[in-house]
Amino acid sequence: MVLVIGALASLVVPIVDEVREDAEITIARASLKAIAEGVTGSAEGTGYLGDMKHVPGFQLSAIRMHDLFSASSHPDYSEYDTSAARGWRGPYVKPGAGAANLESSRRGFFPQAEDRRRANDASYLERGFFLNESASRYGVPGDLSLADPWGNPFVIQIPPAGAFAGSSGDGKRFRYARVVSAGPDGILDTPANRLAGMLADGTTAARGDDLVLFLNRCDVHEDEEL
Repeated sequence: MVLVIGALASLVVPIVDEVREDAEITIARASLKAIAEGVTGSAEGTGYLGDMKHVPGFQLSAIRMHDLFSASSHPDYSEYDTSAARGWRGPYVKPGAGAANLESSRRGFFPQAEDRRRANDASYLERGFFLNESASRYGVPGDLSLADPWGNPFVIQIPPAGAFAGSSGDGKRFRYARVVSAGPDGILDTPANRLAGMLADGTTAARGDDLVLFLNRCDVHEDEEL
């Protein structure tokens, strides 16, 4: 009898794991949509971008998740000016669990490069959230964060100017902005220096198991605009 129960258990566990992962992916996709609406707005009203676009010094290419929760990037406009129709009036996304971190004092915030999500995990630097030991495209250590179901911070990814063959303004770069979850494996595979997150030949997606939601365009495999 013990052997039979053991055999059944070996069949049930993979099924339970698959159901759990499907549920986590569903939650992550819903979160991506909510974040996107927080940035660009929805039928309920303008989002962060609409409220801040007339603020002096505001740059499309500098938007990060922290800005949806805090006005600290533009403290002079921390209150919405109804007459000028500009200023911060967040939070633009409902606060939830922040990034996982073995270092309890930094749990819930954007991590430091050497931080680890959990024991025996690779560091946030090794998993693609940092350019090097001191710089990240996606946040500053201590920034407020929102985590996906696997404890990774969601990131807003905007291709750098070097992703284009010629010079380009923030508007063109922001056309390719996307919200990204590193997915179940926790590795941020989507290449930030590509326009649509594709390989240089424009044919093969290079996203691993990342979940990606573009803010301004359909997520389709089309030729990159160079």
